[in-house]
Amino acid sequence: MPISYTVDSDRGMVLVTWQGDVTEEEYRAHLREMLRDPEALRTGKCLADVRQANVLMSGAQLNAVANTEAIPRLAGRQWKTAVVVSSTVNYGVARQYEILSDSESSDRVFREFAAALAWLLKD
Repeated sequence: MPISYTVDSDRGMVLVTWQGDVTEEEYRAHLREMLRDPEALRTGKCLADVRQANVLMSGAQLNAVANTEAIPRLAGRQWKTAVVVSSTVNYGVARQYEILSDSESSDRVFREFAAALAWLLKD
């Protein structure tokens, strides 16, 4: 699967890794799996490393999937996501998503892993 995740209990976050071509259906399947995991949900924080991926969706498509898969499962929960990208195209897609994302989560796009991790773990 081009999207995988691990729960980092020490840091209280989920690390999601995207690799290769990632389609809308793969993103949908990932959200369904991760957001059914009580340990992942307890963290309330997600670092999505998209640097090795070719995202085959627009920001609007990402947002639509998140609205149907994530938002209902996150109702009443605080959720914070840092997205790390390397390519200009993925940066643009992630920024579209960030702008369109629902108030159920706080999302921010970064080009550097360390900056994303620092933002995610502050508080």
